[in-house]
Amino acid sequence: MAFRFALAAVLKYRESLEQRAYLALEKAQQDIVQTEQRSLACEERYSAARMRRDSDLGRGITSVHLQAEYEEELALRQEIERLKVQLQQLHARRQECLKTYEAARRNREVLDELRVQQFEAYRRDQAKREQKTLDDVFLSRRRRGQ
Repeated sequence: MAFRFALAAVLKYRESLEQRAYLALEKAQQDIVQTEQRSLACEERYSAARMRRDSDLGRGITSVHLQAEYEEELALRQEIERLKVQLQQLHARRQECLKTYEAARRNREVLDELRVQQFEAYRRDQAKREQKTLDDVFLSRRRRGQ
């Protein structure tokens, strides 16, 4: 008789929940990295625009061009602020995903540990049965020999 874990279907379901939670956590982390990269690129473009404006001011620039450069800087600054807010939201989402993943992992580990304990009990029981069979064979041979 082979070992059969009665809660195997539940364990498999919990493993799939854990995997799904892990993938959601990974996605949240990827979104954070991408947003941080976009924010960094925006910061670099903002710095370049400021240096360009300062350079243009030193050489003399028409007010129309100066106004356009200020508007570009303002748009970049607003984009940077928007990305900062988005990053805060993404960090909060990642924390939620992390909590969900940890709970799913704990739930799976509980069932996995139960399976291991039941398997060990099954092995001990099997060993006892085998030993009993060997003892019975030994005793029956001993009785025939007397």
